[in-house]
This record gives sequence, structure tokens and C-alpha cells, in this order.
Amino acid sequence: MEILTLLLIITITAISAVTIWMNLPGSFLMLIFIFVWAWFSDFVLISLPEIFIIFGLLVLLEILEFALSGLAAQYGGAEKRSAFLAVVGGVMGTIVLGSLFFIVGAILGLLIGSYLGAYWGEHQAGKSPGEARRAALAALMGSIAGKLLKSATTVIIGVWMIQEIL
Repeated sequence: MEILTLLLIITITAISAVTIWMNLPGSFLMLIFIFVWAWFSDFVLISLPEIFIIFGLLVLLEILEFALSGLAAQYGGAEKRSAFLAVVGGVMGTIVLGSLFFIVGAILGLLIGSYLGAYWGEHQAGKSPGEARRAALAALMGSIAGKLLKSATTVIIGVWMIQEIL
């Protein structure tokens, strides 16, 4: 039974980490799994206060993900509008390329869409192509940093869960 639980935790952790890169709520998928697991174990291994702490951490990470993209874009010289367009472009790219090539397409769509959204916003603001590329690259790096932070946190939570059962 322990092996089956271990495999389930590893599977859910991997699915959660990958869906984060597809602009899906992978971290909250992990939270739902933790809650269901705690419920079935009568909150012995994971208590309700720990679940609330994890929930708070995941909400903070969601806010931080958007903030990192916008802050990085502004650091690169982008307008606020371009930071917003980077987020919109990432979501649109994920939907379009994700529908064509599923996981790989969604990840590429996120990256390409974020870059193009910020670039287009800067181009519309009248900036030179070099300035627009710099701002778009900064927005892309911020988006990647946010996704890495969320994915790493999901994996850390998965490792913590494995330690709880061993």
C-alpha cells in the first residue's frame, strides 16, 4: 500500500508541475489532492492548519507569478500595458498551440505568446525594435521565473508528502 501511495504522490506531483507550465491551475490540483488525502487519512499525516498554510502559500505564488512577469517587463523598460499583454499573450499562446500540440505546444505557446504580447505592446507604444525586444525578453524571463518558482514549490510539497508517509 505504501508503494501505491508513493507512486500516486509522484504522479500527482508530476502532473501538477507540468500543468503549471500549461497555464492551468496545477498547484491547486496538488492542493485538492492533499486535502483529499488528508481527509481519507482523518487528518493524521497532514492537519487542517497545514492545508491552510499550503493554500496561503499557493495563493501567494499565484500573485507572485503575475507580479514577476510584470516587474521583469518594467525592469526591461516595458510599459504596464506591455506587461499585461505579455500575460494575455502567454494565455492565448497556450490555448492556440496547446490545442495543436498539447503539452509541448502549450509550453511553447506560453513562451512565444508572452514574448510576442510584450513585444507588440512596446511596438505599439512607439519604441524601437531593440527596446521592444529587450522589454519582451524581460517579460518572458519574468514569466519563466514565476513558472519555475511555482513548479519547484509543487515538487517540494510532493517531496514533503513523501516524507510524511515514509
